[in-house]
Amino acid sequence: MQSSRLFRSLIVATLLLITPWSQAKPLQFEAQYQTFEKQPVALQALIGKKPVYLKFWATWCLDCRRELPGLEQTYLQYRDKIAIFAVNLNINETDEAIRSLQQKNKLTIPILMDNNGTIAGNFEFKGTPFHVLINAQGEVVYTTYKDDAQLAEQLAKLASNTTTTTDTPPTTNATPNTALPKGMTLVYFSATWCDWYMKDIHPEMSSNCTNALQLVDKLYRTKPQLQLMAYVTHLWTEQTDLADYIKKFAIPYPVTMDNNNQQFRQLKANEYPTLIVVKDGTEIGRFTDFDNAGKVQKEVSILLEGK
Repeated sequence: MQSSRLFRSLIVATLLLITPWSQAKPLQFEAQYQTFEKQPVALQALIGKKPVYLKFWATWCLDCRRELPGLEQTYLQYRDKIAIFAVNLNINETDEAIRSLQQKNKLTIPILMDNNGTIAGNFEFKGTPFHVLINAQGEVVYTTYKDDAQLAEQLAKLASNTTTTTDTPPTTNATPNTALPKGMTLVYFSATWCDWYMKDIHPEMSSNCTNALQLVDKLYRTKPQLQLMAYVTHLWTEQTDLADYIKKFAIPYPVTMDNNNQQFRQLKANEYPTLIVVKDGTEIGRFTDFDNAGKVQKEVSILLEGK
């Protein structure tokens, strides 16, 4: 059931390609990012000066892995005319996983590490792989989830600076950040697909997600006065997936879809799951490893009791 839901989610995302692009606001990147090799990249300085192609990916995204050889060929073909970057979402990543794929596919394309979603946050997309083409005037002229002939055609046009706006997914106004309430609060970030999609790719990550879910459930049930803000990422997730997730695990507390990962980025998280203890709006504890759930529960309880 969950697998079919994910497939349906990706189909819905693909169908968004019939909607005209509407760039709601100018692109806003940080002044400098780093590549995986620790080289600085002034991404904002490139916008409006040179065509740019951003390919968003993650090591644990199977479609992303399959597209890496083709991406390298695209880079070798157009690197003199287009600034091309493989933008890693930098969520649940390890240097070992990136290095392994880099070596396996003999990648020379710069792997740009997103910094707390400040690159991806400019584009509201539902999953990876995701492609963004920006012309020399700094305008987003094409986005797609597909690595196909149409993308190749648009890249050729971009290289000659003749790309015209085509049918692509829309941007929407970002979801405003939610102010943290007074008092003690637990903020929990996870993903509806973390336990099952990661089971074969990263079994330790899948187990970590399940352990975290059980811990949060126990904390909520034993501390009825607890303020809990629970979010799941919007990536690869529709409202039906969220409903299935709540039903599957009999979750007793409200869970909100974190649209465009606004709350995740606000609290500078970069892993699923993450549990953050907040006192009067200030973080006092953060947990991402739930292998020893009993130890984490004890540490969280101490923080909540103010001891």
